[in-house]
Amino acid sequence: MIRIENISAGYGGKAIVEGFSLTVEAGECILLSGRNGSGKTTLMKTLAGVLKPLSGSLPAAKIVMVPTRIPKVKGFTVREFVALSAGDLPAVEEALKILGIEDLAGRDIATLSDGQFQKTCIATALTRRAGLILLDEPTAFLDTENRIQVLEAIKRAARTSGSSILFSSHDLYDARKVADREISLTS
Repeated sequence: MIRIENISAGYGGKAIVEGFSLTVEAGECILLSGRNGSGKTTLMKTLAGVLKPLSGSLPAAKIVMVPTRIPKVKGFTVREFVALSAGDLPAVEEALKILGIEDLAGRDIATLSDGQFQKTCIATALTRRAGLILLDEPTAFLDTENRIQVLEAIKRAARTSGSSILFSSHDLYDARKVADREISLTS
């Protein structure tokens, strides 16, 4: 269980999200929703330690974030790319299996579809064995079929990896189908 208590997040001393609290159970899949500008990305960056909280303190649990866009740099196979964050081959193979992308392991990441690459990025987070994985808009820019596949992979990853997942999405219809619960930010 991870407890996040009274975190305020923002920029230049101005809070966008104030007093955010959440208790996350192991293996839970939580949807973070809200309008553009409501603070979803800012909150995730704060929870991941990229931004310093304006108030409150971060939990001691290991938290890893996968941002919305990561560039596909030619010259890395899927296995090599995932291993960059782990260095532990069994963890890499386990993450590839959980996300159903073992057959892509030898492919150059530059040749992957956006959906395949998003699953690869999520695999990098799984190898870090974090208590909480933050996924900022993991289905952005994906077509319907890939969006559903990635959402199902997120749910499967939460259930089988031991990590909990907090993900943001504007595609509420499909995201709600895989989430255990939804937290909405208002601005």
